[in-house]
Amino acid sequence: MRGQRRSAVIGGALALALTVAACGGGGGTAGEGARTAITVSSLPSAFLAPLYIAEKDGIFEREGLDVTIVELQSGADGVPAAISGSSQYADLGFDDLATLAAEGEDSLLMVHNLVRRVTFTLVMNPDLARERGVSRESPIEARYAALKGLRLGVTSPGAASDKYMRYYLREAGLDPERDAEIIAMGDGASLLAALETRQIDAYQLSPPTPYVAQAEGFGTVLIDGPSGDVPRFADFAYTGFAANREWAEANPEAARAFGRALNAAMEQVLADPHAAAAKIVDRMSAGDLPILQQTLDALAPALSEDGCFDAAAVQSTLAVMHEVEIIESAGDPAEGVLWTNAYNDC
Repeated sequence: MRGQRRSAVIGGALALALTVAACGGGGGTAGEGARTAITVSSLPSAFLAPLYIAEKDGIFEREGLDVTIVELQSGADGVPAAISGSSQYADLGFDDLATLAAEGEDSLLMVHNLVRRVTFTLVMNPDLARERGVSRESPIEARYAALKGLRLGVTSPGAASDKYMRYYLREAGLDPERDAEIIAMGDGASLLAALETRQIDAYQLSPPTPYVAQAEGFGTVLIDGPSGDVPRFADFAYTGFAANREWAEANPEAARAFGRALNAAMEQVLADPHAAAAKIVDRMSAGDLPILQQTLDALAPALSEDGCFDAAAVQSTLAVMHEVEIIESAGDPAEGVLWTNAYNDC
């Protein structure tokens, strides 16, 4: 599995790097008084609200940055672009970094905390949920067991949506390879459409699309990540911005400016999630304002106010991910290996 993932990452790096470069990637400063160019590769998600607000409100520009956001179909797709240096940042999980580090790849470094809880939300066809007698009020073990024999949508093989889905199945005593069909569908809009047309029976992704499925009647939420439905993942160093290590070390002031801009935008998100939703609704594939407002309300307790990492939380997160087989080795929790607060005012 690790060899296959490594081959996929390195094999895809050139193709994705060329795509990102065509969108303006490369990084660097064009001269005195010019803004530093930064490319961010990301899967569109509501928890990236501060990124979108910093772009829309000109906060990046005021910090001397020219930021280009390249939208991906899977969070895992950000890895090769950031490794190659054609993208300076990608939103990733510690599972990605730990896996890469175990394989000798240390060119990425987590530099800005975003989400302190696993926010995946699992939504199922409501008829199937009724047939299986499960709802959000059911014990979590029953909700895991209800996945047996289903067609389960994920973004791509090896992505976080895939890894955590397999964890649910294993927790129910099921074999992910035999007891369910895991189907890679692409981005949130594709997963949403696949559930509506019954190509899949359930999927999980960070909101808003699972909330959209429930609001429109063709889905029912069984596991709500932002609400902490899975106790082991309720206090977790889940997702942050990883930087190309070499670029960050060569451009420390730009890296700090990027963090300051995100924190300034995050203040808006936490102060008034509904106003923040109105600003970013055009960036979401499910562009329904009430749903997005619901999403940011739900996400608020999970969002990092200052971008800082807590060393104990990182250590606990790596240990839990290893224990539940999200990663094959626990990784080194020491600052400077997978993560750093060097570019934040922590």
